[in-house]
Amino acid sequence: MEADVTLIPFSSTEVTLLRRWLVTPHVAAWYPDPEDHIEWAANPPLGGDRALITVGGQIVGYVRWQAVSREILDSVGLHEIPTGSVDVDILIGEPEFVGRGIGPKALLLLLSQFRQRRDVPLVGLTTSVQNLFAQRAYTKVGFRVLREYSPPGYGRCYLMVYSFNEDA
Repeated sequence: MEADVTLIPFSSTEVTLLRRWLVTPHVAAWYPDPEDHIEWAANPPLGGDRALITVGGQIVGYVRWQAVSREILDSVGLHEIPTGSVDVDILIGEPEFVGRGIGPKALLLLLSQFRQRRDVPLVGLTTSVQNLFAQRAYTKVGFRVLREYSPPGYGRCYLMVYSFNEDA
């Protein structure tokens, strides 16, 4: 695993970098609508934020998160997800840094921030059922598959969750 993985604030100057990553083949396969992600990164909604992932000071990836409202959860049929849960999306954009344990380490940093807040009961990630690489990375951190579902535009996906409550 890489040493010195950090999360740093995202600024609007990095939108160009994110745009380049979203059309790189190893990322584009899982992000069918890059402009939607660009718009989100440039103007995150209330309760949303994002960061850049660095290794030794070099920017190599991106992570975003958002508190999900009860209304949104219910509208997509995720009634079992507790209020106050956070949805996370992560990518390693630089191809030479893929498969080096950076994603799991970045997720652990983010989970530590949520744990300190004490108001996030559960963190969720959505990944294609075909993205075995991402599933393995998320499992390393402690995420588990809660269920399969089909969000609009993404096909069959797994909802993977990490619970701060040992009983969940």
